[in-house]
Amino acid sequence: MKLHSLKPASGSVKKSKRIGRGQGSGRGGTSTRGHKGAKSRSGYSQKRAFEGGQMPLQMRLPKRGFKNSHRRYKTYRPDAYTTLNLRHLEEIAKKHGVSEITPEILRNLNILSNTATLKVLADGALTQGLQVSAQRFSSSAKEAIANAGGKTFIVFKLNQLQGIAHAENTDKVDLALIRKHFDFVAENDNIHVVAEGAVSHKFSVEISKISDEAKAQVEAQGGSVVLV
Repeated sequence: MKLHSLKPASGSVKKSKRIGRGQGSGRGGTSTRGHKGAKSRSGYSQKRAFEGGQMPLQMRLPKRGFKNSHRRYKTYRPDAYTTLNLRHLEEIAKKHGVSEITPEILRNLNILSNTATLKVLADGALTQGLQVSAQRFSSSAKEAIANAGGKTFIVFKLNQLQGIAHAENTDKVDLALIRKHFDFVAENDNIHVVAEGAVSHKFSVEISKISDEAKAQVEAQGGSVVLV
């Protein structure tokens, strides 16, 4: 073997393609770049998943699995609620033999999902007195339930009351204070407090109705519960 006889293996070195040298180069006037357009220009680049300007796939697909729960983004649009009418309440009460309807009872009966917010509307008739708890009521639904001998309760989470106590720098939350912070609560509305969310401060509550778990959390922090 001699140094002057060394050469690359056959096929390992290829002649580079000379482009952009006109017709005489054998590559044509377009220099192997096709014809006119962005791809024929130097410096061309394309963003990932670009589909030529049409609506890209990631924007055409439905988005699920996240909802910002911060109060800044909280919505009260009608489509934010799961609605039940009076005729539904009548059917549920007769079928399951209950005189009280709450979101928790409806979840146990697989009628309401765990994340749903309940609003009661007035379609249909109610022939029996029911105690109904929900996050919202239409005014006609409240009137119909009362006329049938029943009672309505607006559901609040315990940590919502804790937020009121913190905002007002007070150790007592009553119906008047709740109405001050939530304008949809009327003068004669009743409040039903449930134990969703943790309580970390001592405060007392004066409300119409409270779940056993929520009452235990208030008392565990040294607070008291008064039903009015």
